Amino acid sequence: MFQTHFSKPNFIYFQGYLWGLLLTGGRKTMNNIAHCCFWIDRNLCSWERFLSDNLWDVNAVRNTLVQILVQKLEDKLKFHGAYLACVDTLLIAKNGTRMLGVQKWHDHSGNADRGEELKGHHWAILGLISYEKTSQRYWCWVTKLRLISGNLNPFQFIVNEDGVTRRANFWDGVIPLILELKKTLGLNSLRVVVDAYFSKAPFLSPLVDKLINVITRMRKDAVAWDNRIENKSKKSFILDGKWKLAHLLKEFKPQSLSVKIYGKFTQVEAVEREVYTRGFQPKVKVVVMKGAKEPIILMSTDITLTAIQIIEIYGSRFSIELAIRDLKQHFGLGDYQCYLGIAIDRFVQLACVAYCLFRLFQIKEIEQSWMPKVSPSCSLFSFSRLRRGLQHFAITQVLSQKSAPEADLPSRSRELDQILRLAA
Repeated sequence: MFQTHFSKPNFIYFQGYLWGLLLTGGRKTMNNIAHCCFWIDRNLCSWERFLSDNLWDVNAVRNTLVQILVQKLEDKLKFHGAYLACVDTLLIAKNGTRMLGVQKWHDHSGNADRGEELKGHHWAILGLISYEKTSQRYWCWVTKLRLISGNLNPFQFIVNEDGVTRRANFWDGVIPLILELKKTLGLNSLRVVVDAYFSKAPFLSPLVDKLINVITRMRKDAVAWDNRIENKSKKSFILDGKWKLAHLLKEFKPQSLSVKIYGKFTQVEAVEREVYTRGFQPKVKVVVMKGAKEPIILMSTDITLTAIQIIEIYGSRFSIELAIRDLKQHFGLGDYQCYLGIAIDRFVQLACVAYCLFRLFQIKEIEQSWMPKVSPSCSLFSFSRLRRGLQHFAITQVLSQKSAPEADLPSRSRELDQILRLAA
């Protein structure tokens, strides 16, 4: 399906690049990827031009990836009648002054080694979520990333109908990702699950206007109101019946719910209520659960969902954290060293394509004999296990060409060079 987006030479690079991302050990630099792909006899400069100069549409590749996921996973992507997407952000440290959009960002990770600020790129990341009944786990299929423009080193600007220009803000970098996905999915319903940072009206309102519902978490000090009264004389609204949401557990008797989280049923005590929040007109449903130390407050703009469904949907959000970890560790998401914006965008998008395609392949081939045995250092769904199995298979294919009595490889043989490149 991807072949239609490339010329014949570019498709060879595309295939080799995806294989190189998985098979290459260490950093996924272009030099290492080109060195690993011994079957493509091209100069390093030709590989670099594939990202920076060659004509191919990265948006078409992303849309095709979504179509493949929908085709392969079908109803596994649907939760309570709608597709479920997850959005998060990611900071990648970069020091290059020539790189587009590099600036200092406030680091919310809580990592003491990184400090309170990080210089680099801020990415919005979007993925579709599926549930695999066999493995009893959620999978996040990362399909798109978008570079967020900051205030210190802006590179995106928006012009309105009156010709007034303004700098793109954080929401201008995140919301288009979701709208593009909605357009690709067509008339199918879509929900989005996000963390507490996104529980703000500038994020909620544009999505609900496009019939995209949001499930999120709220701050522990969040407040809401029972009623919204229209003030016709001032053409405004007055909110009445204020609640501090964490106190709902004390004001009402919690109901005991059996919720399936991470493949296991768990008993939780929760209170649900339909309320209004500040700055967002439609009524929302909040679910307040007892936590280990403090209440956990979830919110859904889709008030037809039950408390159990809201809790289960929000529990699936953690799958994007695991996907980000695998993208960084096994597909070199943060290893780009190019300066052109088009090359950076293509680099990270191809990492997502490789992640999704090899995850599909891994799930399908999980029980094959050529896959290494599961061990404490190599789990069942680890990409390290898949890489080791593919390297072993490829080296076996190279050695099979040298059957006895020619099994001994000379020190400068072509076959030995191929093996060393794969094993490096």
